[in-house]
Amino acid sequence: MKISIGYLLSPLGLIKIVGQDDSVVSVEFVSHKDEDEVISPVVKEAILQLEEYFEGKRTTFELKLQLQGTEFQKRVWNELIKVPFGSVISYRELAKKVGKPQGARAVGNAVGKNPAVIIVPCHRVVKSDGTLGGYSAGIHKKMWLLEHEKITF
Repeated sequence: MKISIGYLLSPLGLIKIVGQDDSVVSVEFVSHKDEDEVISPVVKEAILQLEEYFEGKRTTFELKLQLQGTEFQKRVWNELIKVPFGSVISYRELAKKVGKPQGARAVGNAVGKNPAVIIVPCHRVVKSDGTLGGYSAGIHKKMWLLEHEKITF
């Protein structure tokens, strides 16, 4: 099991990408580099695709993911990946899609534990009334990402 780490200085701050073998296992906002970079091909590709996203040249990601979580969390994250660039989904709608129509709060908890921000677009989830709701990296980052995708609130 080969772990690799890379960093990207994005318009929203520093992003840490962790890979394992040929998969991305996490993408998160960090305040500083806490480990030396050991960049594998999959981490290099993730950095390139994130750069293209921020430059407005990419609307989907083509990366192999190996995310750690419960089966329910993985179902939520897999459904999130299907939400297209420039679109949003409510927690309630997402709960219905994962077969838990009364589980909006459970879905919200799973969304909040998303280990691969931006790649798994948790910023595209909003409240049923159309308001933003929360974002683990801060509401200002969620607003920036949605505006970047031409979604206005």
